[in-house]
Amino acid sequence: MAAKKFDIIVFGATGFTGKHCVKELAEVWDENPDLKWAVAGRSMEKLRSVVDWAAEKSGRDLKQVEYVCADIQDDASLNSMCQQGKLILNLVGPYHFYAMPVIQACVKNKCHHIDISGEIQFLERLQLEYHEKAKEAGIYMVESCGFDSIPADMGVIYAKKMFPGILNSVESYLSSKSGPEGSKFNFGTLNSGMNVVSHFREIQAIRNKLHPTPLPTYKPKLKVKNRVFYSDFCERWSVVFSGSDVPNVERSQRYLYEKENQRPIQYAAYATEKSLAVLLGIILVVVNLAIFAFFRCGRKLIEKYPGAFTFGAFSHEGPSDAQMAGTSFNFKFRGRGFSSEAVEKTEKEDMEIITQVDGPEMAYVATPIVMVQSALTILQEADKLPERGGVYTPAAAFYKTTLIDRCHQHGVKFSVTKPAYKL
Repeated sequence: MAAKKFDIIVFGATGFTGKHCVKELAEVWDENPDLKWAVAGRSMEKLRSVVDWAAEKSGRDLKQVEYVCADIQDDASLNSMCQQGKLILNLVGPYHFYAMPVIQACVKNKCHHIDISGEIQFLERLQLEYHEKAKEAGIYMVESCGFDSIPADMGVIYAKKMFPGILNSVESYLSSKSGPEGSKFNFGTLNSGMNVVSHFREIQAIRNKLHPTPLPTYKPKLKVKNRVFYSDFCERWSVVFSGSDVPNVERSQRYLYEKENQRPIQYAAYATEKSLAVLLGIILVVVNLAIFAFFRCGRKLIEKYPGAFTFGAFSHEGPSDAQMAGTSFNFKFRGRGFSSEAVEKTEKEDMEIITQVDGPEMAYVATPIVMVQSALTILQEADKLPERGGVYTPAAAFYKTTLIDRCHQHGVKFSVTKPAYKL
């Protein structure tokens, strides 16, 4: 890649997640003193305000951080931004509506791109339409480099690395914990989710073009529990986690099968709660939101009154510092497989391993951590990335890198809870 002025540009720095990514970059700058980075957005005044806020919160001197004026509706400004940066951290969503001009500018100007999208249609369409273009440009576009889906996708890779035999299946169980202040999310997160629902019908057509050939079937087949159930494994009430994690993990496993000749790991994801009543209440809210999100007038109502539709879980202001400080997440992974190739032929799993990924508040603390570490991995470990470029899920891009170690060192921790044992 030709020499450029900046290593990283944070685009959308004035948004709620964006400003926390600026703060995270400030906090890791000591470890990477030669890193040159800038913030980008429409308003220079707001950008300066964000950098001042990040300097105060991080305790770092950010006078050397520069500013780039870029507007999603101004192609010339996007081209100028991508001409100056090696890598764009794109935080302008929903991505379905706003990402493509940035993507096109990145390809045209040979600039790497990272998103934190959980919008399945956007993610799979991006890979379908831009993988070869990105490869020709020699750039990496790595999708879902936030809480969606670094913990899940790299968590499966970690379980595989720790498993001494042949891993066949993994189940994950997500739980979160909040302090006395409770927890809350910014409306932008909900808005992206509504976009997934409103364009749900597009997914299958995109997927048929992206993956016309099915993966081979491996046994025993992992049975997904499509109901509310009590899990003795995590001692919590559980339900299928309907997000981007499962399709992202499946795409990663497909890549590793097709390009690296690795046996694909089957994956199922569940969300959990201690209280059955709380879980049923969450399901009711999600179903209600999904119904309203199918209609334009319903989406307008949710946008106007997010707190009323979610019992205060979402707001335009987002969580307070105290709420974020008191919130954490935990992914428990149960992996099962075979102790040897001979046992694999019997199609009966005889080994199990239990691992976990845990960390701070998921959306605005953990997400900036893993997004920034993903960016540094692309810049510093290019020799460990696949092929010459392209559009990738996290595990497809980073399975040979030190991303897991990087995240672990910065607070999103991967660990073995129970080493592999015979069933």
